Amino acid sequence: MSQSRGKAFLNTFSIYAIGTIGAKLIAFALMPLYTFFLAKDEMGYFDLSITLIMLLVPFVTFDLRDGAFRYLIDKECPFKPQDTISFIVRTLIRNSVVIAILSVIGYFYLSHLDYYPILVATLIAYACYEVIIQVVRGMGHTKFFVGIGIINTILILLLSVIFLVVFKWGVLAIFLANLISRIISLIIIESRLHIVKLCYIHRKEYKHEVGRDLLKYTLPLLPNVLAWWAIESSSKIFIEQYLGLEYNGIFAIAIKFSNILQIAASIFYQAWQETAIKEMNAKDHNRFFSHIFNNYFLLLSATVVLATMGLRLIYPYIVAEAYQESFVYIYPLFIAVLFHAIGSFLDLAYQCSRKTYRGLPSIISTAILAMTLYYITVTRWGLMGVSLSLVISYAYLMIYRLFDTRFCFHIVPNRLFFLSLIILIIGGLTTYLPIPSFIIIIILIIGILSLAVYAKRFLQSKKG
Repeated sequence: MSQSRGKAFLNTFSIYAIGTIGAKLIAFALMPLYTFFLAKDEMGYFDLSITLIMLLVPFVTFDLRDGAFRYLIDKECPFKPQDTISFIVRTLIRNSVVIAILSVIGYFYLSHLDYYPILVATLIAYACYEVIIQVVRGMGHTKFFVGIGIINTILILLLSVIFLVVFKWGVLAIFLANLISRIISLIIIESRLHIVKLCYIHRKEYKHEVGRDLLKYTLPLLPNVLAWWAIESSSKIFIEQYLGLEYNGIFAIAIKFSNILQIAASIFYQAWQETAIKEMNAKDHNRFFSHIFNNYFLLLSATVVLATMGLRLIYPYIVAEAYQESFVYIYPLFIAVLFHAIGSFLDLAYQCSRKTYRGLPSIISTAILAMTLYYITVTRWGLMGVSLSLVISYAYLMIYRLFDTRFCFHIVPNRLFFLSLIILIIGGLTTYLPIPSFIIIIILIIGILSLAVYAKRFLQSKKG
């Protein structure tokens, strides 16, 4: 990596790191609150509801969440930023009105659902927030983007405490906290950047070809969304159907802890997404991308093992006794997140080339594999079967894309890649063996120091 682009990547990474870690730490504080004040079936209902809402968001918005950043960050985009923003805002307003009207009609058929009006309002708020926050990021307001993420999370925490602990509203408290926090965040964004106002200022300059080109990029991503849902979230449907809502609640806690690794992966992905799009046309991009890939895999693998060991020590103190059994599923879920992160890394080939349709075969075949494995394993091995199904599915996706993305960049796994696999195997053995706590602490200290030194050298590297 050249000194200039290495420094640029490090600066971008640092900004996302500060924001993401801050937001995730606050969100992490919600776990004890939820587990102590919500029954397992309530936790399961909330998790299932949010899962379905997040599935609907891309369809409500035509997946402009992904298109907004890609078009606004690209300096070679043929359209002006205000043209792109204008189309996005108009589409959000129009689609929100349509959803509101349909929800009134749907009330006669779905009124039996708990908190139906709140669920509809949450869907609209999530849809607007998810797209607008990417507009903020695409406009280059990176610090404001991460700041809004922190503000939104703090609001969720404060409102959850008020509604759940003080007013004792149960699962309704969490729905309201998530809804209100996003509405307030959108108000803050508008007061600062005047995105909606910008749309109406340029309404006479609106160009229909912007919408056509943007939708050409985003609409092929909708089958992609369904496939990702089938992999990540349909497991909860299988669990609820064959095991019950209580098991869904247990699995939800394990997944939330596996997001510890997702913190690192999301930070890296956001910074890498910007860098990859800008560096795609560099002459040495194959060497550059391979260098990043191999080091990234090693860093994630070491993080998986260290995070699992750390959780093993503190799990009894931060999770209610009713949820303690969820720990055994965390290591395989960590590995699943790791393979998912690598698959997302490779997905940038489709984004950089704007050939989003080329990513469909890999993700659709992965979804079919995942759902088949869920069906086979959930009744035989319960939650562990679901966890291992995720590992196998994401491993398949990673391998598939290593070969499929060579039309855009050629990734060459080296010795660091295979060293990472060895680390993961050793980590699996130590996770389930009866090792004394003091030995785990020693390993953790040595491992964290080594990982920090290696990560610093990687981020500041001038090679590649």
